[in-house]
Amino acid sequence: MSLEDYVTGLMKNPKPRGKDRIVLSFLEKLETLYLSQVMKKRDRELAGARSVGVPVISVGNITAGGTGKTPCIIRMARLLLGEGYHPAIISRGYKSGLEKKGGLVSDGRSILVSQQMAGDEPYMMALKLPGIPVLVGRDRFRSAEKAKQLGADLLLMDDGFQYWSMKRDRDLVLLDCTNPFGYGHALPRGLLREPLEALKRASLFILTKSDQVSPAKIDEIKEALLKLAGNIPVISSCHSPSGVVPYGDWKDRKLGTSRMAAKGKRAYLVSGIGNPGAFAETAKEAGLFLTGEMAFDDHHSYEEEDIRNAESEARRYGADMIVITEKDAVKMMNLSSIVKSTVPFYVLEIEMTFPEGLTLLKKQWEDL
Repeated sequence: MSLEDYVTGLMKNPKPRGKDRIVLSFLEKLETLYLSQVMKKRDRELAGARSVGVPVISVGNITAGGTGKTPCIIRMARLLLGEGYHPAIISRGYKSGLEKKGGLVSDGRSILVSQQMAGDEPYMMALKLPGIPVLVGRDRFRSAEKAKQLGADLLLMDDGFQYWSMKRDRDLVLLDCTNPFGYGHALPRGLLREPLEALKRASLFILTKSDQVSPAKIDEIKEALLKLAGNIPVISSCHSPSGVVPYGDWKDRKLGTSRMAAKGKRAYLVSGIGNPGAFAETAKEAGLFLTGEMAFDDHHSYEEEDIRNAESEARRYGADMIVITEKDAVKMMNLSSIVKSTVPFYVLEIEMTFPEGLTLLKKQWEDL
């Protein structure tokens, strides 16, 4: 068991015993220290927050880990573009080569830097959003100014709920229905990045993975949000498969030409994400027959050996194809073993859908 799995197990356990209780008590002390620093920083930055001169819509969350911000931003960017706006995306580019100094990933016409320089999510957004500039950098004011020079009339700020120093017109907060409130504790005792009272700053709550829980669970979350944040609108969303694309075509942005009928194909899954179970469910929804899977830790850095091992296992399980997530596809872009694999690699594309509430989502920018 990894340290991460052990700590996560403690987060889920309300009544630990023995040494687990001691470890949890230590984590609670660290939580108190963490919150004191976060709240001081938040109050200071909110007091001096500045505007950038164009509308800003932040898409963020209150918990650590993925809640679906990237597919949400992609869907919103396409909607905005279709309605005549000229949006740009500004992202920190966490752990990317451009994080410190900042830079342009895409000018809306061409992708200008490598995946390593851009960061995984910004590169994927640039790949999937021709016509929309994508900028990264820790200093998002600098990114905003550059975006305006490129003609942007509205900014989508990726993971912006805790970027308190920039004024925004809307704060869209995503909550994962399978764990919406981060075990009720802040890091490292739980997964909260701020106290739950911060939810009062939200303009709209988007419940992600709503199809993976019962209607009763969704009602429970909505009731909790009403108590925590008042009468802020809530909409539900799902992650739905939109295509299974040969890896080479996905990489070369031939996203509309080589989709295949996946139904019934024998697929071996490879992923390095936080919730491989959700990936498997989405693959089944796409009609794939799952023969096996290789699940790495979240944010896994792939090497040639990983690809060769996946190929070997896929052959052993009689798979027709190896299927990966878009996030993992970005991380594999410089690996030659994919091209040489005797079992072809395919990318499972997903999109965020809104069974109900699309009108409420559009109101977030129609009223600006």
